[in-house]
Amino acid sequence: MPSNSIAQGTIGQRGTDSGGGAFTSTSAGVNYNVTQPVERLEMIVKSSRILTLDKRVPRFQVHNEQILGATPVSPNQIQVHGKTPGTTQLNLWDAEDQLYTVDVIVTADAREVEGILATQLPTASLRVMPLNNSAIISGTVTNVDDVDRAIAIVEQFYASVVNNVRVVGVQQVLLHTKIMEVSRNKLRDVGIDWGFRNAGGVEGYLSSPGGMISAPNSALTGPVNPINFQADARGAFRIGNYNFDGLIKALRQNDLVKVLAEPTVVATHGRPARFIVGGKVPYLVPSMQGITVNYEEFGTSVDFLPFVVGPGRIRLEVRPEVSEPDPSRGLTLDGTQVPGFRSRYVETAVEMQAGQTFAIAGLLQTRVEATTRAVPLLGEIPHIGTLFRRVSEVQNEIELLIMVTPELVEAMDPHEVPAGGPGLNSMSPTDKELFCRGHIEVPLFGDGCHSNGEGCSTTFPMPGVPHNGEIIQYHDHSNIPPDAVVPQASGTKVAPGVTVLSPAG
Repeated sequence: MPSNSIAQGTIGQRGTDSGGGAFTSTSAGVNYNVTQPVERLEMIVKSSRILTLDKRVPRFQVHNEQILGATPVSPNQIQVHGKTPGTTQLNLWDAEDQLYTVDVIVTADAREVEGILATQLPTASLRVMPLNNSAIISGTVTNVDDVDRAIAIVEQFYASVVNNVRVVGVQQVLLHTKIMEVSRNKLRDVGIDWGFRNAGGVEGYLSSPGGMISAPNSALTGPVNPINFQADARGAFRIGNYNFDGLIKALRQNDLVKVLAEPTVVATHGRPARFIVGGKVPYLVPSMQGITVNYEEFGTSVDFLPFVVGPGRIRLEVRPEVSEPDPSRGLTLDGTQVPGFRSRYVETAVEMQAGQTFAIAGLLQTRVEATTRAVPLLGEIPHIGTLFRRVSEVQNEIELLIMVTPELVEAMDPHEVPAGGPGLNSMSPTDKELFCRGHIEVPLFGDGCHSNGEGCSTTFPMPGVPHNGEIIQYHDHSNIPPDAVVPQASGTKVAPGVTVLSPAG
């Protein structure tokens, strides 16, 4: 219930009033000067403040004494102390009967948990606001892992914790990735298919372990039909009334493939990103309804998930992958070639400083595949069995090296964006330049100006292009803030081909 108290003029007096002078208190550390008609004061339970007015305080009033207690300590000072969490008002009247209202907010005591947070997380700036059995933790941290640590500490004191902590600093990561691969393939393939038949009847024999003869389409009285002309050599001769057709496939092949991809992509803290350079390969798939066309994706791709865990510290989950069509792993169905695909990828998580590089090396793979297809029994006869089988051997050596460099980046201001870009400093030629001179693209020196200055009142040299023996650079200063740091128009040549641009004075 509200209660009224009249201050005693001599209680807690530290001086005498001569000529209406103000009375002060020696407790300067807890003093709160009341100067405005309405003010706001925040307190902690079991803490006290001394409210000082520059005039006498003959009377005051506390609206809710269960929340706040008040005691006069001098003619112009009132000591207040918080009892329980809550909100109330304190009214003060001076000698001229002018009213001063102080809105007092008493919060629960969280100094213990805030002290523990300050000790365990010295680089963080956190505050805990208790709400009954729960609490709100707010402030800033420089390490994303500190958020979980702070919440775990506060949960030891309160059943429910509301997280309002922010991680300060740059939260965007630029990932430079280099994928280098060398692949060597060695192929040896030898096979013989043949047919022996009666020229005038239906007697004969077909041998096609190598898959070079289309047996269902080869009639016993006609010529041998190769599958998609797969045979490298073909021989035919006649023995009496019998025709002999032989198809021989002999191949020795060495392949060398080098892949170098340098994808670059930007992502925000905690958000995945994907970068892919490649395409899709169509291939035919036989089915009961006929032949359908499917597409398989190939190329170089990078999936990564960055976490900024501290100032300049990045935890990175990265998955680079290289995939490509591989005819050696394909197969043939009813004369339709279905390609195979080769895929290599690495999935890992590392933690490093921004600008550092980690390499995934030693991914050396050697694979040997040998196959033999032969006619039963006949293909196993020494020497003669060569005519009834097909043998192949594939040796594949792959070495893969992946290098990843993360950096912390921010967006550019308008005056930092470089002028121009690919294709913006050139234009389509005129009819004279296209037909007479054979130019398919000409430099753009100004608005509508061509390389010969036709149609222009004034021509300007193109930025970065030699003009009269020197390179001239132009800068647009129309949108540059007054305090922006911009490079000089011409730099200092420190070595052949090396020019240093220092900030303009």
